Amino acid sequence: MLPFTADILFSDFEQYNRAVWPAPVLACVLGLAVVLLILRPVRGGDRAVGAVLTAAWIWTGVRYHVMHFAMIDFAAPIYGALFVLQGLLFAWTGAIRGRIAFRFRADSFAWTGLALAVAALAAYPLVDWFAGYGWWSARLAGLAPGPTAAFTLGLLLAADGRTPLHLAVIPLLWTLVAGATAWLLAIPQDLALPVAGLGAFCLILRKNRRQRPRPAPVHGS
Repeated sequence: MLPFTADILFSDFEQYNRAVWPAPVLACVLGLAVVLLILRPVRGGDRAVGAVLTAAWIWTGVRYHVMHFAMIDFAAPIYGALFVLQGLLFAWTGAIRGRIAFRFRADSFAWTGLALAVAALAAYPLVDWFAGYGWWSARLAGLAPGPTAAFTLGLLLAADGRTPLHLAVIPLLWTLVAGATAWLLAIPQDLALPVAGLGAFCLILRKNRRQRPRPAPVHGS
């Protein structure tokens, strides 16, 4: 059993969104900017996307999990530590070393990833609103854990070339945690999250296998 109900959870998100205003507006703007950078790459865009994802995961880990969600869930500091770790992984791999190409390539993997990212960015809060919880309770990518994980997996799938798997593990795990929470609290709109997470992760594995570097030819002596 969880120490809160669905109504308490969404009331908690409302208090959080009001407390961090105007961060919800900034999160929407940055999310849209990331999508545009992937569709229309610019010099330094890969590192910029990595920096935005770094900020999103560390913010959600510290400001949401540790400073806010911990008031209703004793496990929140553990979640927060995992989110901060994910942010540091993005900082090192993406923003600092530039080891992932956040550039759209028109294939089935990229289109699927882009669709997942856009759904996390736009459809996620809309579904919360249609479910009757109101705009202030809407969960946004970059501020709330569920849409942030889905948005991240979408971007990793849409990225050009091989995706470093260590960047996808924690987002996948969170979709599973969110799905279990949704089942226990009867939040139907979140039940698709683990399916999307597992699907995206499997597609990332398949994309990486297809783009496995070929071994160098062996020349006879």
